[in-house]
Amino acid sequence: MPHLIEVIDNAISPELCQQWLQAFDESPHLTAGQTGGGVDAAKKRSLDLNVSNRPEFRALLKPVIQATTQGMLQYFSKHPLAMISGLGLKLAHPQTGELVSVTVDNFAEVAQPSLPMLMQRLFRVGAINAQRYEKSSGGYPYVHSEVYPDLPDNEALHRVLLFMFYLNDVEVGGETEFYYQQVRISPRAGRMVIAPAYFTHSHCGHVPQSGHKYILTSWILFSRAQQLFQQAPVAGGTHNQ
Repeated sequence: MPHLIEVIDNAISPELCQQWLQAFDESPHLTAGQTGGGVDAAKKRSLDLNVSNRPEFRALLKPVIQATTQGMLQYFSKHPLAMISGLGLKLAHPQTGELVSVTVDNFAEVAQPSLPMLMQRLFRVGAINAQRYEKSSGGYPYVHSEVYPDLPDNEALHRVLLFMFYLNDVEVGGETEFYYQQVRISPRAGRMVIAPAYFTHSHCGHVPQSGHKYILTSWILFSRAQQLFQQAPVAGGTHNQ
């Protein structure tokens, strides 16, 4: 069975990683890292910074968003059910114009040619957080997933995939471990990790032992329903079985 965890090396450049490290360390806006329930040092020990709405990070974010888009293209091309299984998509067939249901069997023919447009319509990127885990003390040892009810708008329930970029190498410790898959991924500068956000891919972050660990992390979320179902040419709907 595939573990559905994708690792993309050299997703962003070493030069960009170094720029992120410097900008993060110089920021006066670092705060204690939070879990879904708030600050809890027994579960997570980090310094965090939401960089999505800070103008000083705009230039650094642009290539990260571009790399995220490329990672999404790779992921959905390899795992099309991540896109189509929950929505019951229908698209106009590129040869006949007939509205057809998108399936695993016809995905390459029907959906792949318009995949960038579909991603833009069906999904959105969450707020991107930069994080530093201190040598010998920082970490996220609590095994957790990314989907849960939260006030006021239950945004976390819309999460489909998690992703992160490691910004530096950590030679000892600092691995991201996926519990059920028994997969450990070592931090390497420029490496991107994409995985499902649900409990099936519960994970933790081990304490870095040889140096600090820096990451960028966020989620791919479904578009809000109001946007999703009011525009053509995509048709679809959630369904129960």
